Amino acid sequence: MSFLNASEFSDPKSRLLAMGTNLSSRNAITDPAGRVLAYAQTGGILNPVRHELHAATRIFRFGGSGRSPQAVAMGGWWIEQREFEKIVSFAQTHDLSVGMAMRCLCLVPPEWSDASLLIRARVVRDLLAWRGLGNTVVTPAGNGTVHLPHQNEIASRRLNQLFIPGLNEPGVAAMALVIESDYPLNPRDSVRGFLYL
Repeated sequence: MSFLNASEFSDPKSRLLAMGTNLSSRNAITDPAGRVLAYAQTGGILNPVRHELHAATRIFRFGGSGRSPQAVAMGGWWIEQREFEKIVSFAQTHDLSVGMAMRCLCLVPPEWSDASLLIRARVVRDLLAWRGLGNTVVTPAGNGTVHLPHQNEIASRRLNQLFIPGLNEPGVAAMALVIESDYPLNPRDSVRGFLYL
């Protein structure tokens, strides 16, 4: 079977990115000679496993900051239908906006996305993705650090995420996905209740 993003998925860096590894040498721990000893870990998914996305599969992605649906579709982080339904259910149960529920379950601080746009896409060319549960997020924010611990031990908060390598390459997202719908979200609602502790 042929996958549109097979070469990008096979790159060892794709799994590191899925695990939330910041591959910038500027943020890495280096020895006196400048050799990288360890990269910073900012979040990502735990124990990423290979996952196939076949034609007709529906996937969802949050984005925004004034970007078009096509630009948002070029991002790597997605969720499948069942996970999206879990976000909606969590939002309804806890009287939250869908954007804020996504922050809670996918561990996405406001610094990473304003969550002002939701897109639903249909896969039209088979793709490979890394799939796994969200990992704790530790990332700089303003003068401090955001720390969002994962809560995978709580079934209602356990949510698998997808990292699809290669969608940011020119033309790949347009060949792989059809955007079926886009939904503007209020960015203020997507941070209402978010606390920096």
